[in-house]
Amino acid sequence: MSTLASTQNNAPLDSTGVGRPLTTAVLLALAGTVLWFLYHRIHYFSDYAPSSYAEDYFWPRRWGLIPHLLGGGTAISVGLVQLWLGATRRTGILHRRLGRVYVAAITIAAPTGMYLALTIPTAYDHLAYSSGLFMLDAAWIATTAMAVVAIRRRDISQHRAWMIRSYTVTFAFATYRLAEMWLAPYLPFPEDPVATQLGAMLAWGCWAVPLLCAEIGIGIAAMHKRPA
Repeated sequence: MSTLASTQNNAPLDSTGVGRPLTTAVLLALAGTVLWFLYHRIHYFSDYAPSSYAEDYFWPRRWGLIPHLLGGGTAISVGLVQLWLGATRRTGILHRRLGRVYVAAITIAAPTGMYLALTIPTAYDHLAYSSGLFMLDAAWIATTAMAVVAIRRRDISQHRAWMIRSYTVTFAFATYRLAEMWLAPYLPFPEDPVATQLGAMLAWGCWAVPLLCAEIGIGIAAMHKRPA
């Protein structure tokens, strides 16, 4: 019985499940974005100098930034693998171990992110901007904690739903950079987006809007699963 359950648990879904071409395409798009995001963050480690850390912005707070980047980079990478493992129902030992790594990474990255949000230099600070980043980290902790609680209660469906929410917030760091890259050239704001309406808009929108979309998707999926 246990062997059968284990085999079923680790078998990929058929064409009627989540292992559809659309799911594969989404995961590949996410993977490409993650690689792009990590590539553009590597300079913090390859060029350890004030000029690489925006001098007066990040350099004085680098001891908060470095663990934040390491934890966030680990979470966004491991979380993507976890999405694939969960989508294909490969929820065995690897999935559980990577889940612990994911939670540990967020345990490091979220509090240091809160520190960074609370210590933005006065020249760059904007209440809407800093509060958006702080609440991003609060949502990161809350969604991940709920996923942990759900799996400890053996509530698999709730665990999956909360992990989707958690990774949506994790991915907000890449969403922010993508949106900033696409929007900045077309908006009539000052050159420095951190201290403008664009920075404030993205600080909230990079996680709140995707989280709303994820919530709608989770709700629709739950309605389809309910018996008529």
